[in-house]
Amino acid sequence: MYEIITKSLRALVDFTDEELFLFMQRLKPLSLKKYAFYLKQGQVCKSMVIVFKGGLRYFSRSEKGDNTLGFAFEGEWIGDYESFLLQTPSPDFIEALEDCELFTLSYADMQALYNHSQRFERFGRIIAERLFINTARNNRNLKLQSAEDRYLDLLTKQSHIFERLPQHLIASYLGIQPQSLSRIRARLANAKS
Repeated sequence: MYEIITKSLRALVDFTDEELFLFMQRLKPLSLKKYAFYLKQGQVCKSMVIVFKGGLRYFSRSEKGDNTLGFAFEGEWIGDYESFLLQTPSPDFIEALEDCELFTLSYADMQALYNHSQRFERFGRIIAERLFINTARNNRNLKLQSAEDRYLDLLTKQSHIFERLPQHLIASYLGIQPQSLSRIRARLANAKS
């Protein structure tokens, strides 16, 4: 049952069996139904989440509509990291895209693990570094790449998203309208034939 989680953790840091046991003891199970919110705007993100089963969407909302910031599926972490670290209200939302089985790690539990060993501190640093890199890369790509290039990049790096998500959410993540995504897909399909 915990294979997805331990595999995800060991992909980041070479934890000992004892450390994995300690980590797993700190995780709290949580079930969310499709469309339920893990986090709503104005709430403090009290825990980071690792997905055991299902998928989540991280997004902001404005008068122009939803702006999808990211997704998390099996073995991936998600949360509003700024709200989590500062324990301040989040401007964003996290919603279940499917029925989900999750495990949460609270701020207090994460701090306790950091104090336990350097491997846990390393884990936290790697998560923070990956988040920073992904955020910087997404911002740069949104400003410098064409919508078609962003689509092709997503198709190459995260093709599983196209099998699990509706087109309007993929378009939101790419920063375009669903009609634009349809035109890009049609143009690329015509270019192949």
